[in-house]
Amino acid sequence: MKAFSPSLFFSAAALTTIVVASPAVAQKPPAPATGPTCEIEQGKPQTIARATLSLTKAQAAMKAGDPTKDLKDIVSMLTAPGLKNENPVGRAFLLGSAYVILLEQPGIQPISPRSAVGIATDPTATIDLFAAADSAITIVEQSSPACATYMAPFRQQKPWLNVTNAAINALNDNKLDSAEIYARRSLTLDRKSPYAYSVLASVAKARKNYPMMLEYSKQTLTAAGTDSVYADIRDRTNYDIAATMTLRAQDATGAEKKSLAQEAIKGWVPLLESKDDVQGTTAVINIAKMYIAAGDSLQLGKIYAPMIVEPSKYAEGTILQAGVLASQFKRPDDAALLFNAVASRNPYQRDALNNLAASYIQAGENDKVKPIVDKLVELDPSNPDNWLLYAFNYVGMLKTTKNPKLTKEYNDSLVFYNNKSEKMTVKVQFTEFSRNSEGTTLAGTIENRGTTSKSYTMAVDFLGPKGETLDTQTASVGPVAPKGNQAFKIKSAKTGVAGYRYKPLI
Repeated sequence: MKAFSPSLFFSAAALTTIVVASPAVAQKPPAPATGPTCEIEQGKPQTIARATLSLTKAQAAMKAGDPTKDLKDIVSMLTAPGLKNENPVGRAFLLGSAYVILLEQPGIQPISPRSAVGIATDPTATIDLFAAADSAITIVEQSSPACATYMAPFRQQKPWLNVTNAAINALNDNKLDSAEIYARRSLTLDRKSPYAYSVLASVAKARKNYPMMLEYSKQTLTAAGTDSVYADIRDRTNYDIAATMTLRAQDATGAEKKSLAQEAIKGWVPLLESKDDVQGTTAVINIAKMYIAAGDSLQLGKIYAPMIVEPSKYAEGTILQAGVLASQFKRPDDAALLFNAVASRNPYQRDALNNLAASYIQAGENDKVKPIVDKLVELDPSNPDNWLLYAFNYVGMLKTTKNPKLTKEYNDSLVFYNNKSEKMTVKVQFTEFSRNSEGTTLAGTIENRGTTSKSYTMAVDFLGPKGETLDTQTASVGPVAPKGNQAFKIKSAKTGVAGYRYKPLI
């Protein structure tokens, strides 16, 4: 039995940049409809009131001018020597707002002389504006739970967005040092987003610092939580953990091999529920390998047990590969349940039908075989192996009857289908059936079992979920030498394809 088998790992896509940011800093916290509010006094004492006015002017200047002077005035007023800090929360709110907006200005560097941002004391020393903004925002957050909620968007303003995207872009360009610097700056402003942790995990992986890579990956998953917005980054992170631990386990020995294999399994398991066939299929294949590497092959049933209970949670290809796994380890009853789950969802899934029929034969459930093979040969008529399934079915039926009339009938049918399979002059086999947002690809080979060269026309109907024909494509194959074979590939721009059928080749 076989299903689509990708290579050990699929190619992990590069991190994508973030294209949205939180709204611009507001001057006054809005009051929620219900519940406690974030109370920030911005009118007292006089220094705070003047700084609030300067923030209003800076925000107006942002639309059509340069707010830098007004922002520096805020910093200067609120860091003046001898200032009595009578309103620490209001001061922190205004300073944090000023630092964040200053980071947006083209003439301001993240690490700047203190004098460049309006601080009079120790003017030649430097200030890290990311760290300064974080410190100020933290003071406001700690003043009340409501303010902690209110200030969260302040951390994801344009400076955070820019530096996080810079980290991702540097990583994708393999500029590891820059990626690390930008990622750490990103974390200075927002430690609850998964992006910077993911960058640092990838940097550690590239440097082969696997313990650090694993630690940052775990922090990525913690930050991502269960939010659907972060589904892609969760999948990527789990994949990176699993793939890295799998490769290391393959090279290890003894107790280390078992430990790494178990770590790899933890990474692959979440990918079983991926809606992507390739991710799910890859997870099934590699979890099985890691259970074997860990010396725990008796646990293989854990891979697919949840799929039998609730198949709707899993992608079609994932369940199909799980069925193949069950077959390989001589569990035909489990395999039949899995293949039936796919065939029930998609009655045009050729591999599911083929494997389901074979599983029923192996399990001795002979009465269930013929309807499945009937559907199979309707979709895939020019494969002698499909017709041979009828013969195998009659072999099983012969073992269960003592009725002479039925014995003769079954034996005659066995001979008929065995001869039909052996005498077919052409054999079609499929090597790829892939579907994505760009369309559908079907590939395979045509074997000429005859005695003379021949050309073939492969006319394929791509079917929708109700068996309707979404598209028809043809491929000319040949001439194919006798006893030789030739590959073909057919593409359709149609998406939503459930299966395919083709006209018999002669």
